[in-house]
Amino acid sequence: MSKNTFQDLRRAIPGILVSLIVIAALAYIVDWPSVIEAFRTVDLRFLVLHGLFYMLSVGARALASRILLENRPSLKDSFFIMMQGYLLNNVLPFRLGELGRAYLLGKKIGQGTFYSLPAIMIERAYDLAFAALIVMGTLPFVLSDVEWARPVALTTLGLVSVGLLSLHLVARFRAPLRHWADQTAGKLQPIEKYILPRIDSFLDGLAVLTSPKNFLLSLGWMALCWFFSLVNQYVLLRGFIPNALPLYSSFSLGLSSFGGAIPSAPSALGVYEGAVVVALAVVGISSGVALAFAVTHHMMHILYSGLFGMFAFSQEGESLLGVYKRLTSKQTNSQEN
Repeated sequence: MSKNTFQDLRRAIPGILVSLIVIAALAYIVDWPSVIEAFRTVDLRFLVLHGLFYMLSVGARALASRILLENRPSLKDSFFIMMQGYLLNNVLPFRLGELGRAYLLGKKIGQGTFYSLPAIMIERAYDLAFAALIVMGTLPFVLSDVEWARPVALTTLGLVSVGLLSLHLVARFRAPLRHWADQTAGKLQPIEKYILPRIDSFLDGLAVLTSPKNFLLSLGWMALCWFFSLVNQYVLLRGFIPNALPLYSSFSLGLSSFGGAIPSAPSALGVYEGAVVVALAVVGISSGVALAFAVTHHMMHILYSGLFGMFAFSQEGESLLGVYKRLTSKQTNSQEN
């Protein structure tokens, strides 16, 4: 085992421990006979609808990603690279799928990883904003007596807004910032050779934030992506609970989206299921049905991303291990430089 591999495994231990703790808690509190019964009685027709709206959600996200990169990749490339990123997140630690997607996008459009990285950052900021809005919109109906939840969602939304504004200002004044970086760091050869080109590429990638049209278009497609996500979660829950309300799945989606920020094993294994069980317990759904719903959605996501992601990797002659080595070598080189 190489030194870098050992270090990666050591850094992954805290997340794996968190997942194991959550899984152990679920094993203790969940009513397992009701889990089996939920799987036995699920209406499979809703799984088909879930798959349809899942694909529509990924398609809308791929369109948003494409606009954030100034329409450089095709919709097909953006869609398949999205699935490759999901696949990488499902099997690699530290959410390397995000960096992997930036690498794959940069390679596809010939601009490099650091040019594509701002688009991923903006996309994630959108996600946090929509998750916060969903939580705030559903809280009055499910947690009206919990005073801390709304301020947490409002704080998240505020921080995301500040972050997007900061990125906009950086993009707007990227020319003087680039000049300042050249003047202050350009005299040192290693920085001039390795760091400045990456800064230049990163600043160029932020240029989309200076275009109101592209900003609003990307935001609109992301809103549609989240709408389809709400629908696919709702139709899946209907498969387990025929009289389920949209409120139930909406609150679950909003809360579980924040769960992704918690360190965990790859694919947020256990942590995602725990967040869904807690969210649905608040609206009165039994732990067994909630866990069956969460596991089904999670496994379908892994299945879809696995099939499309592996197909895309095979078409490009890439491999998961090869991408992982490139990503970790980039991180190591950045630290050394």
